[in-house]
Amino acid sequence: MGALFHQYRFGLFGIAMMALLLVSSFVIVGEDQQVVIERMGKPDRVVNRFNPNNADGAGIVIKLPLIEQAVWYPRGLLGFSHPSQKIRSSDQQWLLVDTDVTYRIIDPVKLSATLGAAAKLDEQLRSFLPPLLKQELSPRSTGAIARPGAGGAALLLTKALDAKTRQYGVQVIDVRVARVTLDESSLSAAYSQMRERQELAIDTVRQKSAEDAAAIIVSANAEAAAVLQQSAGRDPEFYAFFKAMDSYERHFGTPPAKDDKKPRPSIILPPDSGYLRHFGGN
Repeated sequence: MGALFHQYRFGLFGIAMMALLLVSSFVIVGEDQQVVIERMGKPDRVVNRFNPNNADGAGIVIKLPLIEQAVWYPRGLLGFSHPSQKIRSSDQQWLLVDTDVTYRIIDPVKLSATLGAAAKLDEQLRSFLPPLLKQELSPRSTGAIARPGAGGAALLLTKALDAKTRQYGVQVIDVRVARVTLDESSLSAAYSQMRERQELAIDTVRQKSAEDAAAIIVSANAEAAAVLQQSAGRDPEFYAFFKAMDSYERHFGTPPAKDDKKPRPSIILPPDSGYLRHFGGN
């Protein structure tokens, strides 16, 4: 057996090489793939190129072994997220903007000639975003940027980025502002401003309450004085008694505090004083 193998070894090696070349002549292309067949390093033809009205290019494809090679590219939608781009809005707020980008490869031959592999595409698109975001978002207020569509900026971003990526055979489908937050310095300033406004509101309420209370007291005192004046005219004896009681309350009605060492007030009146008449029962 060994001698037989040794005798026909070159023939067996040739058969194996032919089988290997035959296998390498076939490429299976899926429906979600598009393939550029390159001949001697240059694009020759495209298999299953993206076409919204035709998806019949998938299947088994024949290529010349050793002379032609297949370069694979996605056929469906692709995308990436670009986080925390710092933007200064028109109302002087520093914002952190997260962006989602959706795109597809519509000309794999052009992409192959410019960037080569599809893996480099995300990095190239990311490099375009920062200046475009500043260009379209900086003229807008924080409120406009935070609204759906970023105040119309999302559509303009999509068009601007699409114009830049067409040189690579790429169509940008959508650029969406996914999240907008204040950066740390702006957030601290916003909290400080909120506290100042809250304190101002509290002071305003307190001042208004004090003014209202003072107005009520003045009105009540005036009304009480008017009632007393009317009572004095109708019953002078009761009015004199009321005044005496009010005077006594002001001088002796409130007991001193325990730690108050001041002497209590006292009054000295003659026995026939009209003031004492109200308390002596005479």
